[in-house]
Amino acid sequence: MRQMVSISWRCPRDARRTPHTTGSDAGGGRATARSLPLRPMTGLDGSANPPWAVVHRTEQRMSRMVGYARAACATFVVIPLFGWDRLRHPWLAVLIVVAAAGEASWFAWQAWHGPDRLSRRLVLTDVTFCVALMLVGSRAAQPHERNKLMTELVPFSLVASAGVGFGLGLGLLAVAAVVTLMTAWSLAVLPDVSLKLGSDLLGFALWYVVAMLIARELRTLSAATAAAQDAARTAGRLAVEQEREAESLRQREITHREIHDYLLPIVDHVAGGGLPSSALVREARRGAQRARRIIMDPRGLDPRVLNGDGSGSDGNGNGDGGTPEPGETGFEAMMSAVVDTFADEGLALVPFVAIQGEPPVPVREALVAATREALRNIVRHAGEVDEVSLFVEGGADAVLVVVRDRGVGFDPATVRPGGGMSGSYQALRRHGGQALVTARPGDGVKVTLRWPAPPTPPGGGTPSSPSDDGAPSPGPGRAGPR
Repeated sequence: MRQMVSISWRCPRDARRTPHTTGSDAGGGRATARSLPLRPMTGLDGSANPPWAVVHRTEQRMSRMVGYARAACATFVVIPLFGWDRLRHPWLAVLIVVAAAGEASWFAWQAWHGPDRLSRRLVLTDVTFCVALMLVGSRAAQPHERNKLMTELVPFSLVASAGVGFGLGLGLLAVAAVVTLMTAWSLAVLPDVSLKLGSDLLGFALWYVVAMLIARELRTLSAATAAAQDAARTAGRLAVEQEREAESLRQREITHREIHDYLLPIVDHVAGGGLPSSALVREARRGAQRARRIIMDPRGLDPRVLNGDGSGSDGNGNGDGGTPEPGETGFEAMMSAVVDTFADEGLALVPFVAIQGEPPVPVREALVAATREALRNIVRHAGEVDEVSLFVEGGADAVLVVVRDRGVGFDPATVRPGGGMSGSYQALRRHGGQALVTARPGDGVKVTLRWPAPPTPPGGGTPSSPSDDGAPSPGPGRAGPR
């Protein structure tokens, strides 16, 4: 589908705006869409801001093409001087050569140094000069030889038709200018009228039509290129904005996780009058170190820094901020740390962890945070439970985590989602995972975490989930959680 683009440019010579169009209105239509003020230019370094400078440079190149043709075709006017003896007024032929050389030089200079498109004034001046050149110059030959000796005036004047096509495009003024050139040559050769006159007149028409079509194609191409560049720049800016938003969202997720998963449990425990057990003290120390890293480390919320991957200390010379032991930040080690933490708090946890690869770091962080949130909710809300099942299996390409308790449960229709649903679980979904919470009053809660999220079956049904026992049926050689 061809795109219509209209552009207006400011010409400092006559302080007016000359409309330029591309598309079906090939060259003289009214500007309707986009206006670009331009300053005078010397050379091809456009003052228009990218990407629309390509349209401006295309107009300059087309103007210079006509200027080159005008300068080159001026040499044809010299040829009649070689028939000096046959000329009726040879000195008139010399005057024509001088005039043509001067006008060609002026036209080429104007086309080279013009702001952009051939101006209407320049084109009409060139047409007027060619009309005078044909009417006067043909008189240098004998009346019966005007279309023989002075026929070299035609190539010079054909350039005027091309200038009309490039500069004025399709319009009544352009057609009138070409008809004027054809009429002037017809009168100039009288009475030497022959079949050659027909080919000359056809040449005026064809040079105009071909130049107009070439100009339309070049303007359409340049406008499409400019539109594509504009779209690419817009897409680039959008990508940068999306990247910034994603980074901001990632930082908010990590901050939420640090406060919700590490600091709030300690504050809640102390606020509830609980005694500071050794596990609680250890968690408080870890939470303080992680909070200190967020505040003091230049890398801020980098998960590797929070988990101790970076070098350096925690700010007080403690070794916990240094390089970790091998495997300390692996997925299995992180899950084992979660199991140890809640086991120290007295949770009757029965874990099954089988990790055979490392998922991406953001996914790893999100899965560990969501698992921690599920276990923390059991401690807070499940009441007295005899056993909590934790099933973790997967590798670099897929992970399944199931947390199952037989506590008091709840009715999902009557419970407002808390920080886990809006924070940890939502973060997993943003990384392409799935978090499903199944609960019934008096029958406990099951949390199923999957990465990547399973595809939706045909027909829009719900993807299959583990059994109510808390995990998929174990295959040969493995045991599922009880």
